Amino acid sequence: MATIFRLKPNQLKSDEPRKLTDGGGLSFIVEKSGRKSWAFFYTSPTTGKRREMGLGNYPTVTLKAAREEAAKWREVKALGNDPIKERNREREEARVNGATLKNVLLAAFEARKAGLKEEGRSGRWWSALNNHVLPKIGDRPISELTAEDIKRTLKPIWFEKQEVARKALQRLRIGFKHAIDMGINVSLDIIDSAQRLLGKQPDKHNPFPAMEWKSVHEYYSVLEETGTIPALALQMAILTSRRSGEVRRMKLADIKDDVWYVPPEDLKGKKGQHTEPQRVPLSKEALRIIEKAKPFARDGYLFPRQTKHPRARDKFMNENGMSKLMKDQGMNCVPHGFRASFRTWAAEAGIMYDAAEIQQGHEVRGRVERSYNRSDLLEERKLVVERWAQVVLGTAGAKVIKPHNSMA
Repeated sequence: MATIFRLKPNQLKSDEPRKLTDGGGLSFIVEKSGRKSWAFFYTSPTTGKRREMGLGNYPTVTLKAAREEAAKWREVKALGNDPIKERNREREEARVNGATLKNVLLAAFEARKAGLKEEGRSGRWWSALNNHVLPKIGDRPISELTAEDIKRTLKPIWFEKQEVARKALQRLRIGFKHAIDMGINVSLDIIDSAQRLLGKQPDKHNPFPAMEWKSVHEYYSVLEETGTIPALALQMAILTSRRSGEVRRMKLADIKDDVWYVPPEDLKGKKGQHTEPQRVPLSKEALRIIEKAKPFARDGYLFPRQTKHPRARDKFMNENGMSKLMKDQGMNCVPHGFRASFRTWAAEAGIMYDAAEIQQGHEVRGRVERSYNRSDLLEERKLVVERWAQVVLGTAGAKVIKPHNSMA
């Protein structure tokens, strides 16, 4: 014991560049920069080479802690193992064991969120995982998961909630790909095998419940009498046939005369997919609704969040506002269904296909064709929304004056 514990605490205070030996391979090193650190010097029992093993900086690592670390690695060396190799093995084991499915998915999400709308703050990226996956296997190391584990996790929803299950499996695939990038020993074959074990989902397409277009004017009159912010927003959604998310974010600054310029960031699609606003013509009835809603406007939004909350992230109407209104009214359809009402009317009335699709924000041409033909048929669509407004108000039938180049 006389050859170790040579250092005294006072010796650690000096900033003079030097190397002081504590004994048993432990040294205290002071560099010219003033940096002080600990190192364990030893001869590797596996290679016979002299090696230096850093033990951390002083004073973060105290004299007592450095001595305990040195003692640990002397024991490892005495057993015939190389301390540096053994430490690397322990770190890798800790990294892998710490790489639970939840932690890997968190890392994958952080790497991808810049490309998500609102950087994924809406929570939709996580909803399927939080509800059906993470409570069951989220705390398990991803390297230990098998195809059977994933099959058992998703089986309860695979046929009953097909879309949710597909999203959960897609997120798991992203997580496994990220784990591979992290150097964790996993295989994408596990996801593919789980999908095969779950079986093929039947083609079970359930469209949004929609109202027959001939009945829309009756419901519209009910909304007119209601007069609340959700009712006004729903009236605007019906008149423009735009997505409810776009209507909820409608800003007064985006309305120029009789045209609403929907900002690129509010359009459906990946972040950065759209670079220009989409022009949406507004009928006389839509302009009347805007005037009626203006007294409620707040923070620039025509349809603001109804209840101010200090922790509320969005200043515009909650995404469930219109849906809740319809549910409270006992309706068995949803706001998105009015897009189907409009599209069905347009088809039966012989509206030009491109005009009807563009009005709803759909892309109707291939990428190459769009680069040449950039018309958004605004003038044709102005006529269409006026005629649709007449149908909604119950002042017109199915017939419509067809724009030129209309398609049956």
